Amino acid sequence: MAKSFISTTKFEVVIDKAALMNSLTAGANGRITGIEVRRYILPIIEKASKDLVRDFYNHSVTKEIMKGPSANNTSGTLGGYGNLFSFIGFGQGSDPFSQVEDLIKSKLNVRVRAITGGRFRITIANAPDTQSIFEATPYPWASGSSWAEGVEKGMSNLGSYLNRPSGISSSNSGTGIQVGAILSSRSFKTTSYISGIMNKFLKNVIKF
Repeated sequence: MAKSFISTTKFEVVIDKAALMNSLTAGANGRITGIEVRRYILPIIEKASKDLVRDFYNHSVTKEIMKGPSANNTSGTLGGYGNLFSFIGFGQGSDPFSQVEDLIKSKLNVRVRAITGGRFRITIANAPDTQSIFEATPYPWASGSSWAEGVEKGMSNLGSYLNRPSGISSSNSGTGIQVGAILSSRSFKTTSYISGIMNKFLKNVIKF
């Protein structure tokens, strides 16, 4: 009966990395590898999208505006006086975030395509960006300017803003109005908002 044995002979395999990668990404192999790449990156992109929605709703500016004309200035942008809903001038019962929600909740279209050198080109379509959200957040009384951008860069006339939680009959929001006189020396305190949220989203998307 022949005895089994273990060979201790050392062996080496030389692999042409470029050729190997080309073979893996060429033709049918490329399609199969592309499917695996897609399976790997999709969960990352989907999580980034969910985190984007979460970060938007968790932001102090979003929370304050969603509470309407009777909210407190929890974002600190107005020095604790009044609230952003009435200061910006949203109408009673209006939804300042309807278009923004459509953008951040839109389903992303992801395409994976093999290219030369064992690389893949990943295209993500239908993704929101900072500028598109700025365009979707015009002031209710002035088109062409974004209140969301104003949160980051500053808003004027806070000193002429009068807020009365009990109500103001001539107010669009119901509780806030701009008057002709200077009532205080308050100035708007800017804060990171859409730009910060979207920068984090983009970093999360490209983690792969």
